Amino acid sequence: MAAAVLAAVGVALLLGLGGGESPADSGSAPRTTAPSSAAVGNGKDDTPPAETSPNAEPSGSHDVPSPDPDPDPAPVPAPVDEVARAFTTAWASHDARPGRDSSFDDASRRAAAYAAGDLAEDLRTHTSGSAGTQQWLSWKDRQIQVTVTVLRVSLPDGAPAPSEDSSFVRVIYKLKESPAKGPATESEEQVALKLRRGADGSWRVVGLPNV
Repeated sequence: MAAAVLAAVGVALLLGLGGGESPADSGSAPRTTAPSSAAVGNGKDDTPPAETSPNAEPSGSHDVPSPDPDPDPAPVPAPVDEVARAFTTAWASHDARPGRDSSFDDASRRAAAYAAGDLAEDLRTHTSGSAGTQQWLSWKDRQIQVTVTVLRVSLPDGAPAPSEDSSFVRVIYKLKESPAKGPATESEEQVALKLRRGADGSWRVVGLPNV
């Protein structure tokens, strides 16, 4: 499967997260205080019982707050989002139709345009090995076009907040394999990226951390 091969390539290019840790869940469950028992009298109580309105709500009905909905994933700065989308689209897209890509690694070469440092060099020179070769031969036999639709770019759980020159992101994307004949198949994938801003102010992907 394409996802397995992409995962293997990502591991080969792994540069490390550099200290991201998962946030610990804190807080306790809401607590409801039961109404206290009525005081015991001396055997005689002349006070008549309080009347209860038929419209009154049961006591304690507001003691337990409704759980908050799950918060949306934290967004990232717009320039970071833009580069992350472009890199992922280039890195995961393939075209095995006649006259298009010549190998599985053509995608890495395209992605290098959005990368910097050691990662950019690896993307330009790295070969995917036997797994990538086998996947490419299978795609070429069926004239597969692999397209990417990015669904969401957000801050990974446990990653530090973006700074002026560094950011981690998780990209959720849809991978679609369309053969020359027969139905297309789709899957939802994700990749974690580390980006840095260069001296020229542009953002580039510098790592594929396992967030």
